[in-house]
Amino acid sequence: MKIPKFLKRKRNIWIIAIIVILIVIGYFIFKPKNNTNSIQTGFVSKQNLQETVLSTGQVVSGTDLGLSFQSSGVVRRVSVKEGDKVYQGQTLASLDQSSALANLSQAQANYDKLVNGATTNDIQSLQDAVNLAKVNLNNAYVGAFSVLNNGYTAIFNADAEAKVIQDTYFTSADSSWSPVHDNRRNIGDNLIIAQNNLNQANISGVIDSTISNFSTSLASVLTSLQVIRNQVDTDNYISRVTAADRSALDSQKTAVSSALSGVSSLQSSVASGKVAVQTAEHNLLARQSTPRSEDVDLAQAQIDAAQAILNNLIIVAPSSGTITQVDIKVGEQAVPSKEAVILQDIGDLHAEADVSEANIASLQVGQSIDYTFDALGPDQHFAGKVLTINQGATIISGVVNYLVKGSLDNVPSIKPGMTANMTILVAKKDNVLAVPSTAIINKNDKQYARVIDNDKNKTYHEVQVQVGLQADGGLVEITSGLTEGQEIIIYMKQ
Repeated sequence: MKIPKFLKRKRNIWIIAIIVILIVIGYFIFKPKNNTNSIQTGFVSKQNLQETVLSTGQVVSGTDLGLSFQSSGVVRRVSVKEGDKVYQGQTLASLDQSSALANLSQAQANYDKLVNGATTNDIQSLQDAVNLAKVNLNNAYVGAFSVLNNGYTAIFNADAEAKVIQDTYFTSADSSWSPVHDNRRNIGDNLIIAQNNLNQANISGVIDSTISNFSTSLASVLTSLQVIRNQVDTDNYISRVTAADRSALDSQKTAVSSALSGVSSLQSSVASGKVAVQTAEHNLLARQSTPRSEDVDLAQAQIDAAQAILNNLIIVAPSSGTITQVDIKVGEQAVPSKEAVILQDIGDLHAEADVSEANIASLQVGQSIDYTFDALGPDQHFAGKVLTINQGATIISGVVNYLVKGSLDNVPSIKPGMTANMTILVAKKDNVLAVPSTAIINKNDKQYARVIDNDKNKTYHEVQVQVGLQADGGLVEITSGLTEGQEIIIYMKQ
């Protein structure tokens, strides 16, 4: 079938139109990009670079001491005021010392007396004490025979009464005869023992063992009398033994008990007398002898203890400096360990600041510091050096920090506590190639810069570079890959 000519022309027009549209689309897709409106450029240039760490701290005194009393008491004296210069060892304030001074004086007197030895009057006094103790002991011995005789008499009467009770009311046929008989015999045996001891004491004059033996015999006799009395009170004998005999038996018990108390008292008197004589003789001998080293040491220790108590009642300057604060008044009650006086050396000042762990690795002792102080204004700058960097960290608001100390030389009118703005010079390089840090891009652990090829259209190609110092002001050193004067992209809108 043959196509009319007008249709052929219409089809050709559509084909041509489609081709034109495709050409236009391809042009816009593949035409060179014009980046002039989406990028910023700069030039590689040589500059003087420096890297610094900024921190804010305070002015601190090399001597900064909060001084306090170590004991409580009434403040009697405050010898300084704020601004006073003091020297090491100077007394700054004191509490009531009357009692402490008295104790120290007594301890010193005791020491001097011990070291210097006894006077004639001291020796005579101690000898008198020995003589008196011996007299008292002798009196106890002299009176002992009277007490022992009373004891013997009590045993004798007890034996006689026990014999009457046994012979009158108890026969061998009775069931209670045996305990009465045995205890009556015990009383008789102790009577013989007492007689023998008393005779021996009269002959030898040694009475100490006799006193002890009499005490034992009287106690045994008292026990036997109680056994006999118990037998008298049994059902078989309570109605048979007369009230007079029971009363007589009780009287003997009382007499023996009283004699036993007398002998016990005599024992105590003799023992105390012996101790008194020994003590008096020891004191006399000690005062006549050269003092022992341990006694001298003890006396010295008492002086030291009294002095320590006195020292706790005063505040003494441990070093020279200036009093910057006084927080006590005369008459008030001091509280132990509460800060009362602040001593600082305003001629020995330094600055302290906390530096975060992000920057601390860059710092070293000896690095230069540029200071400004809020109190002096931002236009006055002063130089210093990093003195120390603490190894121990402190956490402030969740951030790990390290304390850095810097020197302060020739800074007029500076005072402890003032705010110090520290600019620490970490590194410095002069006349080196540098670009803004925004010009460096990272790809696959490598760094690149974008170098302009066409200044008009801002076309570019990427160049691998090596960087050095990361400097202040957002600059970075270029050690290789670029040359001075090259135009590079420093910012590109994505």
